[in-house]
Amino acid sequence: MPMLKHITAPRLSTLQRFFMTTSQRDALGCYAWNQAIGAGMLPILGDFEVALRNALHRALSQYFGAVDSFGWMMPRPNPAHAINPAAPALLPPIHKLTPKSRDDVVSAMEKVKAKKPMAYMVSPDDVVAALPFGFWEVLIGGLAHHSQPRGLQSAILASVFPHAPDIAAIPYGSQVFKKRVVDLLKRIRDVRNRIGHHDALWSTPEFNHFGVLGHIPRRPRHTINSLRRFVDNISWFGGWIDPAITTYLHNSDHWWSLQVLLDRRALAIYRHSGGVAGTYRSILDAAELPVTRLTLRRKPWSRQPERACRDRYFY
Repeated sequence: MPMLKHITAPRLSTLQRFFMTTSQRDALGCYAWNQAIGAGMLPILGDFEVALRNALHRALSQYFGAVDSFGWMMPRPNPAHAINPAAPALLPPIHKLTPKSRDDVVSAMEKVKAKKPMAYMVSPDDVVAALPFGFWEVLIGGLAHHSQPRGLQSAILASVFPHAPDIAAIPYGSQVFKKRVVDLLKRIRDVRNRIGHHDALWSTPEFNHFGVLGHIPRRPRHTINSLRRFVDNISWFGGWIDPAITTYLHNSDHWWSLQVLLDRRALAIYRHSGGVAGTYRSILDAAELPVTRLTLRRKPWSRQPERACRDRYFY
């Protein structure tokens, strides 16, 4: 198995111990299953990130500019500079940011400019799309800082998460609510980083609805349970922004195909095949299609309806 020699010995031995592999093919299949799970999670993580950042951007834009898209995070031209060239050309953003967050904004603006014509004016929407996930976590954590306007946290988080649970007991302006959001985002960021760095998803710990870490998987069956709970938590958390997000995720092909992969039978097939081409196809062929309007409309005489449905993943 040529690929195994390019995986570092510590990482490979960790995988072999966790899955108790019995051959190189078995180990490579476990490695490929971990990759497939990561690839399957990315669209769900992406949908959540887009919804979160756009909700935060809209809320802060309305707060500071009374419009849906305002440069609350961008440096502002300094009118005094035209009169006094010694004055700074730019003022800090209207919303107080940490030095690292300001650097993130400047870096995002530079990335956008590098891809556009020289005269292009970078818009707030351009910046929002280019900012890293961690920016939003830090942003929420700083909403109650003494340098911010009084009541900013409550106003912004109420706008971003209008469907959050337990608001009567944990109001938007409380430290507990903010910590709950930040801790949940930390758990999501951890898994995003594991995927981005091709790291071990099999050791992803469970966490509850407050982002508190729980059981750490010790066996493959624990991993499957932990990762299923993880994606359930993402869809539940997305429902804080809009319940339609939860519905959309649950009805998507991405969700269904990931549920198929997060199964002991899928892992067994990967282990048997070593993750060679056609492994995912065989798993989909063995899975039961969910009942949807598409499946209900099928005519009884249609030829190979399930095969035709699954072919969209490959052709």
